[in-house]
Amino acid sequence: MEHQKALAAKLRGWNTTMIMNKTAIPDKNWWIEKLRANIPAKLIQIQQQMTMITDVALSSWIKRNQEVTTWKTKLQFKAYEVSQVLKNSCVQSLAIRSDNSTAVFDIRKWRVSTSLIKEIKQVHQTIERLGIQIQITHLPGVKNEIADTLSRLSRAGDYKLKEKIFQQTCLQMNLNLIIDLFSQHFNNLLPRFMSTIRGHGEIAIDALNQTWKMELPCIHPPIPLHPAVLKKIREEPIEAIIIAPLWPDQIWYTELVNENVQSLMLSWSNEILEPGISLIKKNLKLPPGKIYCFLMDRRPEREEDSQKRY
Repeated sequence: MEHQKALAAKLRGWNTTMIMNKTAIPDKNWWIEKLRANIPAKLIQIQQQMTMITDVALSSWIKRNQEVTTWKTKLQFKAYEVSQVLKNSCVQSLAIRSDNSTAVFDIRKWRVSTSLIKEIKQVHQTIERLGIQIQITHLPGVKNEIADTLSRLSRAGDYKLKEKIFQQTCLQMNLNLIIDLFSQHFNNLLPRFMSTIRGHGEIAIDALNQTWKMELPCIHPPIPLHPAVLKKIREEPIEAIIIAPLWPDQIWYTELVNENVQSLMLSWSNEILEPGISLIKKNLKLPPGKIYCFLMDRRPEREEDSQKRY
């Protein structure tokens, strides 16, 4: 089709009409399909409504088969996850900050190795489909504290509440705790405790498979176990305190806020939590943000106890 147009313009000029032969029909149909599938983009720059900060390891961007495969999986998952958040939030403009200059360049310029071009296209197609604008910039690693902390978060729970803070919390909330769950012999806060692994002095292993009835436990679980802990409390109507970080976007945090009968803000995590030996050796981080103590009471006589307490 382009060849026929150029030939007609050369022979009769641009202000003329022409009859194309049948060989141009596929090209014409291709253009029609492209125009139908076209998603208009806004030329006016919208002020950013949400900021996403990432911490991407540079090693995942290197052209090695194993690392590229890992990065592909992460990128596909993140693209889907982020698209759901943006869709539910009705965001029109997204600012992305990353401490990986290579990743910033690849996404901004759409220039990447052939092994990753498919995944980068998926990111751009997702943005186009949602009709949002993005502004991606490089964030120096020294300033990327929160994302860096979350990427190296200690999910094993190798930290504990400082004993002084724990005692003050019990006094302020008028609690006489009996047992410490999800601890080990080197970080238990109470003489009776259940350990996550076999060690010394624990009364049981794997608290989730033990009964919590007739106990008033102190529960400071690893971050991934919060949903399981709340489910356990629902199944065994008990009274317990749960120590958890202030993470409003997590479903388990919403349940803690809505279902607790008493709560107390302790302080920032780096001020009241003591890191364990393995956490320090592996260069892992404490949960960022403030730490709260929630009193959960699922007992049938909850209303009667609440009246006595207050």
